[in-house]
Amino acid sequence: MITGSFSYSVKGNASIGVYELVLSAVMIAATFTTVFARSRLTAIISLGVIGYTLALFFVIFRAPDLALTQLIIETISVALFLLCFYHLPKLRFKPKTKKFRITNALVSIGVGAVVTLLALASNSQRSLESISSYFIENSYKLAGGHNIVNVVLVDFRGFDTLFEITVLTIASLGIYGMIKLRMEKGGEEQ
Repeated sequence: MITGSFSYSVKGNASIGVYELVLSAVMIAATFTTVFARSRLTAIISLGVIGYTLALFFVIFRAPDLALTQLIIETISVALFLLCFYHLPKLRFKPKTKKFRITNALVSIGVGAVVTLLALASNSQRSLESISSYFIENSYKLAGGHNIVNVVLVDFRGFDTLFEITVLTIASLGIYGMIKLRMEKGGEEQ
């Protein structure tokens, strides 16, 4: 019999400070702005704010490698959204019935509840022992580094990190090429 399927413990979690609360408020406000935006540009910018705020969370929690990756991905995503949505026609808002809005709200709340319950259940049911103790004990011995995250990314998973950097570089060059091509086309038309 499984008990405690949906339990959650804060033991071992980092404490929440003022910066985390401010960034959480910014992220929540940007989320609501994205959902209720009347223009695509506002939605794209507020979606970018969410991603850049997440990068700041990574900086606060001392994960600069994740922060850098998030900054690059967010910049590429925002640029792609801006380039793609530039060519779409203007948004036309049709009045929606009350029944339609209630149905959408119920579906959204239901999906959110199911995902939350799944996350709590998976977090509370640990069937295998964590492997973090191996990295804590051996990071300095095997790789000569005290920062476990950097040791894992550079030494234990070096080729994976190399290929991630290659993919990010190719994506960045593609975005740069599209922006440059768009600027050259705009210059010829005028």
